[in-house]
Order: sequence, then structure tokens, then C-alpha cells
Amino acid sequence: MKKTICFMATLIATAIILLTTHCTQRGPLPAIEASPTPVTPPAATPAATALPNVPWTNREFYRSGLTEDAQSVLTRLPGASVYRIDLDIPNDHTQLQGHETVHYTNQETAPLNEIYFRLFPNAAGGKATIANVKIDGKIVSPIYELQETAIRLRFPEALEPGAWAEIQMDFQVDVPAEMGGNYSLFGYNSGVLALDKFYPVIPVYDDEGWNVEIPPENGDLTYYDAAFYEVHVTAPEDLVFATSGVEVAREQQEGKQSLTFAAGPARDFYLAASEDYVVLEERVGETTIRSYAPLAYEQHAELILEFARDALYSFNRRFGPYPYTEFDFAGISTEISGMEYAGIVALSFDLYEPSGRSRGLPTRVLLESVTAHETANQWFYNMIGSDQLDEPWLDEAMAQYSTWLYYLDRYGEETARSYRQSWEDNWSKVGQATTPIGMPSAAYSKEEYSPIVYGRGPFFLTALEEKMGRKSFDAFLHNYSTTHQWGIVTTEEFERLAEAHCNCDLTSLFESWVYER
Repeated sequence: MKKTICFMATLIATAIILLTTHCTQRGPLPAIEASPTPVTPPAATPAATALPNVPWTNREFYRSGLTEDAQSVLTRLPGASVYRIDLDIPNDHTQLQGHETVHYTNQETAPLNEIYFRLFPNAAGGKATIANVKIDGKIVSPIYELQETAIRLRFPEALEPGAWAEIQMDFQVDVPAEMGGNYSLFGYNSGVLALDKFYPVIPVYDDEGWNVEIPPENGDLTYYDAAFYEVHVTAPEDLVFATSGVEVAREQQEGKQSLTFAAGPARDFYLAASEDYVVLEERVGETTIRSYAPLAYEQHAELILEFARDALYSFNRRFGPYPYTEFDFAGISTEISGMEYAGIVALSFDLYEPSGRSRGLPTRVLLESVTAHETANQWFYNMIGSDQLDEPWLDEAMAQYSTWLYYLDRYGEETARSYRQSWEDNWSKVGQATTPIGMPSAAYSKEEYSPIVYGRGPFFLTALEEKMGRKSFDAFLHNYSTTHQWGIVTTEEFERLAEAHCNCDLTSLFESWVYER
């Protein structure tokens, strides 16, 4: 997640260099084939309903959201959870009513006696409550824990390895009028409903057990397995929605609209909606990029399409193809520059002011780096999962390094070096301390987190590239991205794969940069 921290420290001289490069000849990236196209919402189609008579293992529902090459995943991930969510949004947007059914499979080697769901609205200025919980039809009483940011449910009988359970619950969420949470991402403000982590969600179970803790002040909060989402939304008819996945059906009647979305595999499901959204779109291969923002922000909404398009060209080649048929960007009111979700990015309205400045930089400069960074997170967060709380460098330092690759591909060495200066400026805020980049986010002070993870972190990757050699390192990145797609990777696995590619011992390098001493 690309807080204000990603590019805020760049010097004004660097900003000037980056601005002038927009007038230079592009590198090997293809030129745009058509101008951005304003889009109106699709005509009403027959309403999609939940699929109670379709087996949970039938994944045809998700095919339209995946590119042709990516559709093979529908026959893999046999134990991935499936979420079916019904969400009702009232006219004043303040109190959501929902029902959720989850098909959960025990993919561990031991029986499970209990399961957790996170309730992140309770850490973001809102209020989430649960009722009518059933597991396989049996009533279960939820136990609230961790300052009500989690509920624990006991299985009526131990869930054996390979066995599955159907978990149902009603939920209610009070939405704050002031944006809340670590980075002000949840709430209804400035005419936009931003629903960050609004639904009850199952955390990862690993060698530490269930990954639940009181949300730390630093970093991202999510650590999820890839799952499939079928989401039905009933809302006022004038709301325009930007979401994870794709819209597969809609119906309008008596001032209401009923929309159905399909997403997966995906680390999460995100939703933003506004009466003021105007939608622009552009295609890259099988993927439609959409940019959602009020009409007054149309100039920078168009720029997002340009930056995202070229980022996809770069990263598709370097890391393997983007898997979805849609990639969205939504403007919201938030204190950070941007936040990644599965198939969608939320960007601060601060970045949309055509002649404005944000964090001391022209907004166009910051907008480009944030767009590229968040696009990289579609690989290093969503497709390749990691523990964002305990090992934040695996997604954030990787996204920072990937943004450098974007500038290298689009503009060449000189501009890429100018962008890299922002890492050094950020790291210098802590005197270029040699604090390990691989610590949990909670282990850093608020003053250390960004300079170490976002500043020092990508410098480690340049050191790793120098040690391995550019050709070997590029092959490693591509293999890393494809080998671990839809799984979860650890620092140790990252190191082992790198050593296999260079046929060298990287122990001292990782001990110098990554591991806690």
C-alpha cells in the first residue's frame, strides 16, 4: 500500500526531470491505439441470484473475470474458500446490512476446533456486529476478541483435514462519516462510499496458527488466502460502483439497483461507489482498465489510464500476465496516496488536482509513481501473497523496485535513476540506518516504517540484482511471480529460489539487509 510515503520525499529537481520526460520519446512500450472512452453503466440485464443449487466447486461463474490464459486456475486451488455475500446499502449509506455464507475447507494437516473472522470496521471508526451464526446448519455463538476486531467460532465437531464446512452469518456495519482506519480508507466522505475490509473475512492459518492480532499502527492489515467472491449488492440506483472482479448482472426497479459481481481468485473484495463517478476506459489485450472519478478530475483520470496501461505492458513482460479482464482505479477521500486491492486501486483525490501539488510535488509526478506502484501490487500482494504484518517488505519493497523497472522501461536509465533518488531521500529520514527490512510492521516506530521498508527495502533488491547479475535476477523475478501465483511466500522461500537461480550463497546478503540480528 502506497501511502504518502512512496514518493513524497523526492527532490524538486527530481520532479522537474520526471515532468520533462513526458515530452520525450517513449521506450519500447506500444503507443496508445485509441483515446480514453467515456463509459455509461450497462443496460439492465436479468438479475443474477445466488447459486444455491450449483456445487461450491463449480467455478464457471468466475470465468468472465479472467483472461483466457488465466482461466486454467479454475481447475486448481481445490480448497480455496468461496464467499457469497449479500449487501444492502441504504439511501443514506450509513448502515450496511449483509448476509455471508462461506464454504471453508481445512487445508491443514491437523483437525481444526475453531475458526476466526476479522471485523476490521471495528478498528476503522465504524462498528461491525454479527448475528445468526450457523456452521453446517447448527447455531454457534460468536466470541468477540482483540478489541472486537475478530470473532472466534467453535466448530460443532472438529473439522478434519480435507473436510469442509458451510458457515453463515448476518452482519451489520455502521459506516463512519469521517474516513477511518490506519490510512483513512473506510467511510462515506466527499460523496464517495469507500468500503475497505467491510465484510467478515477469514485470516490465514499457518505454522503460527490463526493469524489474528490487534491491528498495528504501521502498515497493511490484511493477510488472506486467495479466495472466490460472489457478491450481490442492493443500492440506490444513482450510485456508480467500482469493485474487485467484474459485474455479471444488474436489475433496476423502483429507485434501487441490484448488482452481482464475480471475483477470484482474489486476496480480498473491495467496493467504492459514488453518484459523481464518471468512468473512462481503455483496453490492454484482454484487460479493460477503468478510471472512476468525478468529472472535475477527468484530466488526471485520463492520465491514470495512460500510466496503468504502460505499467501493465512492463509488468506483464517481466512478471507474467495480469490475470483479470478488468483493472479499476477509483478516486476516494483519504489521507494516503493509494491502496491496492484485488483488481482495483483506491487513489486519493489529492492526486487528481490538475495543476496542484501533493506532498511537495506536482500531482502528475506523484500520480504516475503511485499508479505504477499500486499496479505492481497486483502481483506482489494479490497474485503472490505474503504476510503483510510480519514481512511487509515482500510486497512493499518489491512494489517500490517494480516502480523503478516501470520508469526504466518507459523512459530509460536517467529517469529511472531520478525516481530511485526518492528511495534514498526516504531512507535518509532515519540517517540511512541499517535497520533490517524484514521485521514485522509493528516492530518499527512510525518514524522508521516508511524509511526502512519503502526506502531501504528496494535498495536491498538492487544489491541482490548486482549479486546475481541482471539476466539471472530478471529470470528469478519472472519465475518467482509464476511459481508462487495464488499461494503465499515467505522470506526464506524467496531466498531459496534466488539462490537456485544464481547457484550462489546469499546468506550474508540477506543477513546484512533483511533478517533481524
